[in-house]
Amino acid sequence: MGKHCFRLFIIAFIVLFASSSFAAVLRWSPVESTEVCTIGGYKVYYGTSTGQMNTEIDVGNVTSYNLDLLTLEPGITYYFAVSAYSTTNIEGPASSPIPYTDTPPNIVEFPFINFTGNTIDITFNESNMIGADNKNNYEFSPTLLFDDTSQILRINKSYRLYMDFIPEHTIITMTLNNITDATGQSVDPATITINDDDNDLMADDWESYYGVSSAMLDADSDGLYNRLEYTTGTNPTDGDSDGDGMNDWWEVVNELNPLVDDADGDIDNDGITNLEEYNGGTAATNKSPEKPQLYLPANGSTEISLIPQLSTDSYVDHENDAHTKTQWQISIDQDFDMLEVILFELETYDALTVLNVPEFIIDPGKTYFWRVRFFDIHGGGSAWSEPFAFTTVAVNPEDTDNDGVPDVQQVMDGTIDLDGDGYLDIISSTYKMVNYGSSGISLEASRNVRSIDGFKSIDPNDISETIGKPQDLPLGLLQFKISTSNPGDTAEVYLYFSEPVGTRWYKYDQANGWTEYSNDFPGNVLFSSDGTSVLLRLTDGGPGDSDGVANGIIVDPSGPSSAAAASTSSTSSSSSSSSSSSSSSSGGGGGGGCFIATAAFGSPIEKHVQILKDFRDIYLLKSRLGSAFVRAYYKYSPPIADIIAEHEALRAVVRVSLMPLIAFGYAAVNTSSFQQAMLLFLIFSISIMALNRVKNKKDNQARGV
Repeated sequence: MGKHCFRLFIIAFIVLFASSSFAAVLRWSPVESTEVCTIGGYKVYYGTSTGQMNTEIDVGNVTSYNLDLLTLEPGITYYFAVSAYSTTNIEGPASSPIPYTDTPPNIVEFPFINFTGNTIDITFNESNMIGADNKNNYEFSPTLLFDDTSQILRINKSYRLYMDFIPEHTIITMTLNNITDATGQSVDPATITINDDDNDLMADDWESYYGVSSAMLDADSDGLYNRLEYTTGTNPTDGDSDGDGMNDWWEVVNELNPLVDDADGDIDNDGITNLEEYNGGTAATNKSPEKPQLYLPANGSTEISLIPQLSTDSYVDHENDAHTKTQWQISIDQDFDMLEVILFELETYDALTVLNVPEFIIDPGKTYFWRVRFFDIHGGGSAWSEPFAFTTVAVNPEDTDNDGVPDVQQVMDGTIDLDGDGYLDIISSTYKMVNYGSSGISLEASRNVRSIDGFKSIDPNDISETIGKPQDLPLGLLQFKISTSNPGDTAEVYLYFSEPVGTRWYKYDQANGWTEYSNDFPGNVLFSSDGTSVLLRLTDGGPGDSDGVANGIIVDPSGPSSAAAASTSSTSSSSSSSSSSSSSSSGGGGGGGCFIATAAFGSPIEKHVQILKDFRDIYLLKSRLGSAFVRAYYKYSPPIADIIAEHEALRAVVRVSLMPLIAFGYAAVNTSSFQQAMLLFLIFSISIMALNRVKNKKDNQARGV
């Protein structure tokens, strides 16, 4: 009989549910009595684990038990099981354990705000919350006031709070005090965030209004993440929230108000408006250097050389910021108000207070004006200096007949036909000839060239700079000056040679030093198959124009070579070819790919950039580790370079930071192994001496000397 009863008792089970008063009640299905076994009652077992349900309660012949009668620790999970016993005290097996956690009352949904009705709905997990209808039990930050004419309305488990006013686009913190359930347990947590359901620190209604969701994205690409747009109060879909012409991010960084039109203000009182600072890429809160004072040639000077040296007084910055760049301009008009009147513009990073003006920039017998401005390490530019005027010598001593060709280089032989057109070469406004030693060179105007104003050959030995300098320039460096049909035109000229030349074309100017133009801009240099002529394409104001401005004049010092630059002379021709091939396959060979340096110095052919390229080609690309580094650099550096290029202050910082690497690269590329060893020995010796001095000083201090 006992076994039969037990088998019947196995079908018992339990469930948990909450009554209207939210007491936790344990229920189970009854076990039917039989002819041989009458159910006498039930026992409840519980404990904190399924293996230790040691507490026993005889609940009698009922099918439910109120768990609130027990003293249970909130937040602790308990396990319950039920067994049945007969009137003869035969007990059957217990049901499977059922877990239960006595949780404190809480808010089960995000509080809902009705901005139109100024109400907040709060829903608890229990009804009949004690104190939930008392206004004094709610605190808000920022402060919200209740509507004095309305009471808190209970709707089942929800409570509607009527407020005097609820501000839009605001994250609200609500704290509950003295609100409990029927058993006296306080609401947990007692502090609730309202209007930020996703906890991204942006108000939910603000996100909906602007159609944004991710805090870390930049919807308007102005440099401010959406979360920063929210905290600053700017429009995340408009990069210029106040419409003053200045980007929101720039205004925030420079301590301006992105919600107020302050374009005409001058936050750092340097005489430059905020908008001018923004357009110039300088920092509005940085005190710019003092306005430069020009020195020589003195104002009003006459009989000035056609290749004058310009110099200024010393750089002055009251914040002691380093002098990193100087901008030079020469004009035919003292107002400098149009590109057409500016003959020369150059930014220098080495020649900061002294500049040698290149040939063919200025003409004899004319008056010119020049001015300068300084830049500090933060990109802060001074005001332009007051312009100085000078008048050049009446006659070019090299070209007394004023035909645009040096007298000693004029071709006197009237039987020459270098361009092979069947007509004897005769010098004209669009065709000029010079000789260099026993060789003859002619320059012929082609597309978009109005006139050839000057042409000469320069001895490359007269140029002292050796970085990137080719080993062989058989015709010297050919300098010419042409006038284009319109400012900014891309002009084409032909050069003809009395003997074949190589297929490399090098340029030299003070901004970029020596560069291989045929490699950096291969489509702009087209040699004939026999090597006796070349077509050059040059853009006014572009890389092929040394005067640095689109003014309708192109000044170009360049020439042909059959050899590589001097900096690569230590490698064999086969190694050079291999290096070029490797560079090309890496995405930056032969002059490309130095993205960060190019962004910092402004040109892929700038001389500092060239040093880094040479170091890459000669050293890095010839080792497996170095090649891996170059590949990684090409992969990850372009977006960084884009950011650097957009901010002048950042460009200045990067330029200064790169100088030690550039110095190291220059030493590695342009010194012999012996010289490198001597340099390392010198550095080592100086380091040892410095360490000894420090040690001796400490020893003397220890002895009290």
